Amino acid sequence: MRNTARPKLGILQWLRPGEVERVEQLIRDLRAIGVQELRTGISWADWHSKDGENWYAWLLPRLAQEVNVLPCFHYTPASLGIAPSECSPPRNPKQYADFLDVFITRFGEHFEWIELWNKPRSPAEWNVTLDPDWLIFCEMVGGAAHWARQLGASGPMDAQWVRLMCERGVMQYIDAVGIHGFPGTFEFWWDGWNAKIARVRNVLLQHRSKAEIWITETGYSTWRHDEREQIVAFLNAIRAPAERVYWYSAHDIELTQNALCADKRENYFGLRRSDGSEKLLFRLLAQGGVEAVEHSAWLGKSSNARDGKRPVLITGGCGFIGCNLADALCAKEQPVLLYDNLSRPGVEQNAEWLREKHGELVQIEVADTRDSQTLSSCVQQAAAVFHFAAQVAVTTSLTHPLYDFEINARGALNLLEAVRGLRNPPPIVFTSTNKVYGSLEDVDLRVAGNRYEPIDPGIRACGINEGQRLDFYSPYGCSKGAADQYILDYARIFGLPAVVFRMSCIYGPHQFGTEDQGWLAHFVINAIERQPITIYGDGKQVRDVLYVGDLIRALLLARKNIRTLSGQVFNIGGGVENTTSLRELLALIGELHESRPEIKGANWRPGDQRYYVTDFSKFHTATGWSPRVQMRDGIERLHTWLRQSRLAPERMVATG
Repeated sequence: MRNTARPKLGILQWLRPGEVERVEQLIRDLRAIGVQELRTGISWADWHSKDGENWYAWLLPRLAQEVNVLPCFHYTPASLGIAPSECSPPRNPKQYADFLDVFITRFGEHFEWIELWNKPRSPAEWNVTLDPDWLIFCEMVGGAAHWARQLGASGPMDAQWVRLMCERGVMQYIDAVGIHGFPGTFEFWWDGWNAKIARVRNVLLQHRSKAEIWITETGYSTWRHDEREQIVAFLNAIRAPAERVYWYSAHDIELTQNALCADKRENYFGLRRSDGSEKLLFRLLAQGGVEAVEHSAWLGKSSNARDGKRPVLITGGCGFIGCNLADALCAKEQPVLLYDNLSRPGVEQNAEWLREKHGELVQIEVADTRDSQTLSSCVQQAAAVFHFAAQVAVTTSLTHPLYDFEINARGALNLLEAVRGLRNPPPIVFTSTNKVYGSLEDVDLRVAGNRYEPIDPGIRACGINEGQRLDFYSPYGCSKGAADQYILDYARIFGLPAVVFRMSCIYGPHQFGTEDQGWLAHFVINAIERQPITIYGDGKQVRDVLYVGDLIRALLLARKNIRTLSGQVFNIGGGVENTTSLRELLALIGELHESRPEIKGANWRPGDQRYYVTDFSKFHTATGWSPRVQMRDGIERLHTWLRQSRLAPERMVATG
């Protein structure tokens, strides 16, 4: 009788000779997510290549130090095949058994099970035109099977294949059957793991086989940016009535010129993206294993709004600003719909915090703004739209400019098109950036102690206003600037009710900044954790800072006054009364933390503004708004909150 406990979880990752660093990264990742089982390929063809034996002599002991290895032996050496191809049947099937004999004799101490071939019903793995009835395959596998406790492989969820192996006598040597399936990615017809496994199990019972059933290959491609569905597919697999599940894979495939003609879906099965960043499933597994993934099952499930109220749509709603706005709206009994792809580490905890605090007032749609269809369906429900979803780092835009453009510019355009198609379009408030003004090289500066200040007395007294010349600098500046201008133009040409905020530095609770974004919180975090802080340039560059609670008031005022404000842009920040240079901020943090942080110096970064201070007088004149929280008070609040969060890391939430 099958064990009814949860299947043992493993990871499938194919490794090629020479990929030493990839192996080490894989080992680190398996440690991080608490997985002890690994399925990987042993290429008979690579064994016969130059340095092939040396590669496996290093690989098997290295992996076995950390995990339980399931080696899958496949790929015929071209010189031994009926045809000169790795998917060809061998001319002499016994040579496959001889290879296993040598390999097991040499490395058998490093694994308990072996798998015989991979996907024999796939033309890419076994050339069926050279073996139409699989007679050679059965002879090859049957001859090899007695060398070790065996794991036989079947094609993707095909009970008929298992029946054939039973009738050919192969199954008498097999202790477990491996099945594959990729529902939601490759399977066009799918009736669930339970039904598929039941068909295989019935065949085994009919032939009196006691073989276990393992899912040796399953996964979900996030090529459509739907990481929530990857979690759903994972949970369905891990709940299947199988003894083991091997999830494919640890890492996305690096996109190269050669990969452009391949099936795009093949590149995105990993738990990590090709740039090394973690997908949501990886983060959940690292936080608490399968239990943490199961606990996340509520993510993406919308609930009915109270009293029939239409929700306010907040894209990027689980990030720093989004969750603070959602909290303020829910406090007034206003339902919110948080539209977020949860790609930034920690934001899922923001979502959980909001759901715990506000219950059914919080709806969550785990989706990407590049998914125009899902975005459009959410826009149709919205009473108002706050568009915060963005790629937020200049450094990321320099290394991945296409990704930066797709998120910032194309995402905004998708939103505008969705709103434009409605009879009664909801108001839009968009958060742009002061980076659209470029490096402000036309603002002449002088040094005054530990800071720069403008020579022009008007700018020195008031800051930078909306009349400043646009000068998009860096791919990030271009993509945000393009979105900025699209919003304004759609308001002008199509009459959409829309406002643009060009924001300065925002800080406050629920922000866990990084060096690239949320720098003020990043400084405080590093001080608390006694980590060095890197200063680019001379540290005299000046910024104005705005407490997030004051920004939320401004956002709500923009929505309230949308009829008179529509089509306009406003600079929003702390203004001249809330400015600091980097050196001055470090001194203040030293006072709060009772020890001055360790400082490291680095060269100026391209496009870095030596001075930016917001002139918010236009918005003040229109609405009466001005900041209430002074800089020192706000930074003290942030410092206190971050210290408390560090004492309770399970409640930590991240910036958006």
